[in-house]
Amino acid sequence: MHFVAPSLLLGLLAAALPALIHRIGRRRARPIRFAAMELLLRAEREVSARRRLRDVLLLIVRTGLAMALPLAFARPFVEVKSDLPAVTGRSQSAVVVLDDSASMRRRGHDGTPFEVARARARAVIDHLSPDSEVALVLASEGATAPVAELSSDRARVLLALDAVPCSARRADFAAALRRATQILTGSPHGDRLIYAVTDLQATGWQEVSLPPAAAGGPELVILDVSGGAPWENRAIVGLAAEPAPEEGAQGIAVVAEIANFAAEPVHALGVTLALDGVEVARGFVDVPAHGHARKRFVHTIAGGGAHEADAVIDHDGFPLDDRRACLVEASRGLRVLIVDGDPRTVRTEDEVFFLEAALRAGGSGFSVITTLADDLGGRDLASFGAIFLANVNRPTPAVAAALVRYVEAGGGLFISVGDHIDTDAWNQELKKILPQPLGLKRTAAASPGAHPEGETVDLRPAERLAPIDRRHPLLSAFPAQGDGLSSARFFQFMLLTPLPDAPGRRVVLRYESGAPALVEAEIGRGRVLLLTTTVDREWTDLPIRPGFLPLVQEAARYLAGAPSGEATSAIAVGQKREIGLDADDRRIEIVRPNGDSRWLSPASHAGEARARRLVVFTETDEPGFYRVRAARGDGSVSDRPDAAFVVNLDVRESDPARLPDDKRPDRVATPALAGPAPQRRLELWHALGAAAIVLVLLESLLTLRFRRGRFKP
Repeated sequence: MHFVAPSLLLGLLAAALPALIHRIGRRRARPIRFAAMELLLRAEREVSARRRLRDVLLLIVRTGLAMALPLAFARPFVEVKSDLPAVTGRSQSAVVVLDDSASMRRRGHDGTPFEVARARARAVIDHLSPDSEVALVLASEGATAPVAELSSDRARVLLALDAVPCSARRADFAAALRRATQILTGSPHGDRLIYAVTDLQATGWQEVSLPPAAAGGPELVILDVSGGAPWENRAIVGLAAEPAPEEGAQGIAVVAEIANFAAEPVHALGVTLALDGVEVARGFVDVPAHGHARKRFVHTIAGGGAHEADAVIDHDGFPLDDRRACLVEASRGLRVLIVDGDPRTVRTEDEVFFLEAALRAGGSGFSVITTLADDLGGRDLASFGAIFLANVNRPTPAVAAALVRYVEAGGGLFISVGDHIDTDAWNQELKKILPQPLGLKRTAAASPGAHPEGETVDLRPAERLAPIDRRHPLLSAFPAQGDGLSSARFFQFMLLTPLPDAPGRRVVLRYESGAPALVEAEIGRGRVLLLTTTVDREWTDLPIRPGFLPLVQEAARYLAGAPSGEATSAIAVGQKREIGLDADDRRIEIVRPNGDSRWLSPASHAGEARARRLVVFTETDEPGFYRVRAARGDGSVSDRPDAAFVVNLDVRESDPARLPDDKRPDRVATPALAGPAPQRRLELWHALGAAAIVLVLLESLLTLRFRRGRFKP
């Protein structure tokens, strides 16, 4: 046992005073020498026995009270083993980083890891020294900090901690630790620490770096609330719809991909498919250990429009990823017009050979018609969902006017360039709908086999694409690293004239040099995509890369505004969703999965009357279906099924792999983490104070009863 103020223990000498008082005040019986007093002596002996009992009780109570007070004032304590780090007792500036990512919502024997983490964070804050300052930061992607500055108001921080819910977002410790470091920059204390309370799931720890403590950076202390035990999980990591020609024009196939993150295989795992909330099919699937399996459901849709598809597997301890959703639609035979600007007699050398093959690979989902540039003027462009112009020399004024009307009315136009392009004619005739004016052709490297005999070999490396941004609906179906596109080489491409940033225009793909590869512009109610290279193998080998087919098919769907399951109608939790307004729309209402709704109005841009109006919805915090309604100019409110979307859990949160010990950023020897095993102080003076109060009450009660003569013979 230890004492904060041991000198006050001298007060224990007062414990002898009650014994002295009782000794001095003790009554002695007078001896009586005659026989008549025998009766009185007998009574005196009985009274003396009872009086001794009273005196002993009062002596014990008063002695205990005299001892309790100085012991309480000396503030005794004992040290016991603790699961908190020893550094919590130092005077410091601290930031508690609480992991509130989706994996913390799984169920365990002791509740969810988030409940354990919140209790551990509360214990850390409670055990900080009184002069320490603390802030609170959340580790989920895009989360705001509940207490974003150092505060000595402990009650305020604890209240904010209790109010934090566990999100469904993925963890992003790189951003959370950067923010914690910024908060500690202006700390008045010499000791600056970051306490990360987490289950140590490997997801979210990528690219985490902190300046070393020796260089003035904060010390990182990781508190693992998982107990070091791995957890197993099964999850639906993919859900997509595709046409099912064997079921007719209204047939669809919904394919669910199930992952098993366990060392044991799963047999006969139940999988259920629901459409618009009604169960339509159920099946079973075997999933190998640490492997994947696919379950394909075939169904016939009654009626047109998009339908809500929901796949569910038998629940485990983490039900959040046991369900996945997508929007599906029966094939409408999306009509696509391809304009061939460089036809060849050899089919494989034709400008649109690879483009046409990629679109026709979509089966009944696409109705592809190919024409020449000279025949474009006689076509009814409004009957096509998307038009592809491939290396077309120069549009006539009539064709240019028809294309402008087509796009402004809601059509989708895809433009690819090549050696036949007349840049001046395009910039003049189609400047209204070109995302950016065309510039000069740039040669990055010579095409393979393009060196005539006797010429110097061009050893310059070909251009490649920069990392993709999967937040764009056109690229959401691609892996995070852009597999299928990253391997493509670009030997020649066309530069674009720089323009100021404007609403409705953005670069979808870039080359590693920073030059635009694919640019999008929203014109009126339609969209235009401009590819700065060819769709054949003259300037690039993109058409023979795995990413070309999905890129072309998703571009057609995106331009036509057609739902395409996971690719264009689903986003991950926490991502924003852009919704375009029709000409008569005034406001947009988004209805969340729980029934709550939010009204949004478009931002006005002066001088941009022709720019497409958009609203940006950011409150995508829970998985499920998000429905969209629009308030019209006449006061009516109608559904916008074309704008509905799905929010799904980020598949990375389903992987229970733990961060390896050699990758933990806190595994650096620091003075704060050295020394004996962590212990915490257990204060005893509170109990002694309570005992003193009880003793005072007991002494008063005994004295009162004795005065009333309860113990008299």
